[in-house]
Amino acid sequence: MTYAHRKQIYDADTHMMERPDWIAEFSDSTIKPHLEPFVGGKEEILKQIDTAIKSFKERKSNQDISTKANKNFMSMEHKGWNGLGAFDSKERKLANDLLGFDAYILFPTSAFNQVIAAKEQKILMGGIQALNRGLATFCKEDKRMFPTAYIPLGLGPDIAKKFVEEAISMDFSVILIDTVAPRGQISFTHPDYNQFWSAVQNADLSVTLHVGADGGYSPVPKSFYDNQKKVPTHVEGDAPNDALAYMAIQYNAELFLSAMIFDGVLERFPKLRIGVVELGASWIISWMKHLDQSYKAFRKFQDLSQLKLLPSEYVLRQIKVTPFAGEDIGWILNSGGEDLLMFASDYPHHEGTDDPIGRFERSMEGVNENQRTKFYTKNFKSLLGSHL
Repeated sequence: MTYAHRKQIYDADTHMMERPDWIAEFSDSTIKPHLEPFVGGKEEILKQIDTAIKSFKERKSNQDISTKANKNFMSMEHKGWNGLGAFDSKERKLANDLLGFDAYILFPTSAFNQVIAAKEQKILMGGIQALNRGLATFCKEDKRMFPTAYIPLGLGPDIAKKFVEEAISMDFSVILIDTVAPRGQISFTHPDYNQFWSAVQNADLSVTLHVGADGGYSPVPKSFYDNQKKVPTHVEGDAPNDALAYMAIQYNAELFLSAMIFDGVLERFPKLRIGVVELGASWIISWMKHLDQSYKAFRKFQDLSQLKLLPSEYVLRQIKVTPFAGEDIGWILNSGGEDLLMFASDYPHHEGTDDPIGRFERSMEGVNENQRTKFYTKNFKSLLGSHL
């Protein structure tokens, strides 16, 4: 029996948990010596990974251990690097079978942070190429997996277009982009980026935003933490560190998407499709109201004539969002979000919990079957388009 509780479910957020030597395996020889340390070289985490790799080898060699792991694969003890198929593609295919979903969008984890920590542009670009090659290779084992190719928009429109052309040549269906341009760089909505957005639209690629892919943007000033209170230590990963950070987790996406609408990018490229992943979803309803109010307040003071629709109508036409397990998605679906929400397990991350379906279902009282089908199936299909 699979974990899936209905015939068709599509998962918009899963992850690979890379080994410390994984990026080097796919890097050019000139790049390998200059890669930043994996997980920042933190010994405690590296020891945890070593333990997880030993457990994986035990599962391969001992049928009893393997059977037990398969039975308990959704438990919290099998999260992170300890997850079934966390870093091994063949075991991941087994995990996908046990989950029972029809397709999975797959994102990197610590290797992404390792790559973007590069101090030289040459090393950054080489690391990104290795990251994309590695994810493509990992997903070849199972056609249900759709890897994300990271495109460094912050390096400028010409380099971004080069990377998206490479992604197209490698048969990627989904790309991951930054949301905030580096200081001194032009906006991603600048006309110079039209060639990039045109290439994405013409290739029918799905665009994704994801927590941690924000160009280093930090919405919470450090002064808020000068409050004589203890903040939990952040060990590893891109999840928010505390309650205040969680409140601001979606700010970068809100700003990016607002700019994409107000600056006319979604009007010029009506077939662009953007998935907002692991940034929560409870904000989406009030944000659409806020967008429309902002448009009405400023259309007489700045040129917004290129918008042919209300801002919220672009959202409904071109944007999808994944909620966290435990969010009140029943309220979101019944408040105008039924065409926006996509199911996401975040497997094998801890944030996905040991039962994301159960947590979603507990908030879906009063949600009809059509709304459920959109959440579990149709909205994902709409994001993936022809590639699915």
